[in-house]
Amino acid sequence: MKYKGEKGYIQYKKLTQSLVVLVFVAAGLSIFFICREILGTGRNLGTVFAVLLTLPAAKALVNLLLFIPYQPIPEELSAKLNEVLLPTDKAYYEMVFTSTERVMHLDFLCVRGNQLIAYLINGKNTEKITSYFEASLKKRGEDVHMHVFRKEEELLRRLKSCEGGEASEEVQEFVRMILVK
Repeated sequence: MKYKGEKGYIQYKKLTQSLVVLVFVAAGLSIFFICREILGTGRNLGTVFAVLLTLPAAKALVNLLLFIPYQPIPEELSAKLNEVLLPTDKAYYEMVFTSTERVMHLDFLCVRGNQLIAYLINGKNTEKITSYFEASLKKRGEDVHMHVFRKEEELLRRLKSCEGGEASEEVQEFVRMILVK
């Protein structure tokens, strides 16, 4: 089982949601056809139950569609990142989270002191992500600086040159909070 923020989470989520959709569709169709065959009509309680199974199937399908555009972080990049991380760093991979306005994605996030250093392989929402994190943490009384990089070299250079430090409990709590949703 993979948790949000762990490497491999996106692939895990795609697989599990696909299986959940498949199970609900198969169960609904099976119940419908078995009840229709046994009772000789489609007007029965089995049909109602089969139709009700479409609700959790639709929810799982929406979750699956949410994750389809995102790809897992490459192994080579993950190995490079692990080499430059400090022992006090908190690192999160493959984050998909929502604000009130949109779904956002970060391939990598490192919490180092009052710095949030992030990486986004594909995507255009770097300003939106930065403003979301900074504004949310400012409401919590935390002064952080977030940098979202789109180039691997710049990310690695920043991680190598940036001073270390313990992340505040409030910043860590905020990141855990957006991972739980």
